[in-house]
Amino acid sequence: MRQMNPLLLCPLLEAGIKQWDEATWEKQWSEIKNIDFDGMSLSIRLYTAALSSLYNDLILTFYRKINFHARIPYLRSEHDIMKGIIETVDTLTKDEVGAYLTNKLGTVYIDAFAYILKIIQTLSAQFLEGEFTQIPFEWDFYPRHSQIRYTLGAKIILEILYGAYPVGSFLPSLSQMVKRYQIPLITIRRTLASLSDFGVVKSYQGRGTQVCLGHENVDISRVSVQFGLKRLLESLQFLSLTVSNVSRFTFEQVSEEALYEFLQTLNQIYKEKKDYLIVDVFLTFITKHCPCTIVCECYCKLAECLATGYPFILLKMKGDNYKRLYSTRILQTIQCAECMDREGILVGWSEFFEEQRLWYRAFLLKKGVDTRMP
Repeated sequence: MRQMNPLLLCPLLEAGIKQWDEATWEKQWSEIKNIDFDGMSLSIRLYTAALSSLYNDLILTFYRKINFHARIPYLRSEHDIMKGIIETVDTLTKDEVGAYLTNKLGTVYIDAFAYILKIIQTLSAQFLEGEFTQIPFEWDFYPRHSQIRYTLGAKIILEILYGAYPVGSFLPSLSQMVKRYQIPLITIRRTLASLSDFGVVKSYQGRGTQVCLGHENVDISRVSVQFGLKRLLESLQFLSLTVSNVSRFTFEQVSEEALYEFLQTLNQIYKEKKDYLIVDVFLTFITKHCPCTIVCECYCKLAECLATGYPFILLKMKGDNYKRLYSTRILQTIQCAECMDREGILVGWSEFFEEQRLWYRAFLLKKGVDTRMP
């Protein structure tokens, strides 16, 4: 938790606070610090208020999940944990609050660990003997739907893009897909229905399901499509705000062998003229090599959300301007990877994701879609 906080929560908190002008900040902070304690940490109140200003459900569900895993520090008294926080924040500008809280909560996690360890050693020292498996962090952000459906949908889209199911070919039969993916038949059917809405596949009675990714128009009026595109926009915003910290933390620690493997993958997709796969390759590298497991889970799920955008990307790639955007990104990354220039590899990714977000947002607004996008 201490490792994850500066990588993900700090930039999100700072971005949320920046949405407020000085008057709004003063009002928000005054209300938060003057509410009588009712079991909810002052820091949680501030994070929730700031993150809500981003109008991004993915970010809010992620923060709620984080707190579900991180309740132990808050089991101690509010006074012990947040001693002096109000007095300190009162002296800071709103742009300094994020870094201060990140450092403060880092100390909280260290103290909480030491506190719990001391209690265990006192009451049941033998409990610490042997090996322990880390409690997995799982981020399920589809409370009303099956996460498996969307995860499988993303997997099939990427398998199509990487050549497992060429455009024009037919997917395996339903029974074969059940066996291959180890997923119930009803989930397979719902996944294919969702992919059909996005123009990824098309089903024919008695013939099967044909791959048509990038060749079918998508009906934006469908609720499922708007839901998927909203998640796409939210994931792009999430990435644009956090990718600088996360990628730097990851690439500073990977070996030269891992960087060489990364370069080989980039060269392969460039040779095959699949520049649009640069994002998946980049995020896959992070989820494989980042030492922070929470970041790995988070970026894995965000990559799944991005898969929704490939039908639109492939259609747009027919235009030179959009194609040039991806070509420039992959060439710059390849050149820096060849020189083992880790810092150079990271340049421009935040802007890249933000540019994608703005394009999709403008596209949807032009289509008359109003779902209070971020």
